[in-house]
Amino acid sequence: MKTLKIAILLSFYFFIITTEVVSAEKQKVISGINEYGGKTIEITKEKGDKGFDDTLKEIQFNDSNGIVIKKEVLYTKSFADKHGNDRKIDYLDSNGKIARTEYFYPDRLADEEGYNRQIDYYDIHGKITREELFYTPKFAAEKGFDRSMVYFNSNEKKTRGEMFSTDEFAREKGYKYAIEYYDDNGNRTMKEFFYTAKSASEYGVNRAMAYNDSAGNMTRKEFFYTEKFVNENGFDRSINYYGGNEKLTKRETFYTDKVADKNGRSREIGHYGGDGKTAKIEIFYTTVYAHNNGFNRMVIYYHDGAPTRVENYMDEKLVKNSLVSGKKNSPPRSSRAR
Repeated sequence: MKTLKIAILLSFYFFIITTEVVSAEKQKVISGINEYGGKTIEITKEKGDKGFDDTLKEIQFNDSNGIVIKKEVLYTKSFADKHGNDRKIDYLDSNGKIARTEYFYPDRLADEEGYNRQIDYYDIHGKITREELFYTPKFAAEKGFDRSMVYFNSNEKKTRGEMFSTDEFAREKGYKYAIEYYDDNGNRTMKEFFYTAKSASEYGVNRAMAYNDSAGNMTRKEFFYTEKFVNENGFDRSINYYGGNEKLTKRETFYTDKVADKNGRSREIGHYGGDGKTAKIEIFYTTVYAHNNGFNRMVIYYHDGAPTRVENYMDEKLVKNSLVSGKKNSPPRSSRAR
């Protein structure tokens, strides 16, 4: 019986020693009260600890209740060479789940990839919802934007991306940031541009949307105009349509209610030939105008910059056809290229 007790005591003593060897990490309080109202604890690993070869140290931030709010990990060079980042910060929610993770990249990788910091945001199920990248000054100078944000759906597929322009790029190109929208295969379907106040004042456009086909070619671009431009020109929106090689094929202009009530015009479409010259212009009229004048659409045909024929329609029925000769007529102001 005495031998059995000694054996049990020796086993227990061996267990304690083994446990201390396996979990020999050191903890040190480096702040009694941090920004969260609790202690900040520095954890360093000893040889034999899990993650010893990867981790230099961990810093744990607790709140006033002793609950971990933030965990910062500094990695070894070998880990950084393999995984890219040399530092990571996890931000935890009230349930102890990671709400977002911030990654920091060493200069060598940052020079290769163009970004030195990344933040991944997660939902309550641990799925990524968005990813934010911060770019190096060199990359920003070359590409024109210093920060971007990618959003993901519930299947963790990207749905849109936001790019924030540098001041220099915004002055040169005229827009301060842009949003890209993607299909389920990750192909860009549309890009939305938001213009600076200076550019909007000069050109009258405060927002534009460029649409792409599956091959990445632009098929149409929609423009939204400033109040000042609308008051001067009478239309608040226009759409450019493009064919092969992104050549302009037609332009659609939408008039304001004020213009429609005054002149009867509600919409206009300019069609262009392969040489870029106006081939025909369609003008669509309001119901009131059509009732008073007997037609709701007019088609003006052009040849070499001059109108040759005018056709009036009530719906699809031709009600008047007249020829035009000799008179030069430049396209309406709404047909200006933008």
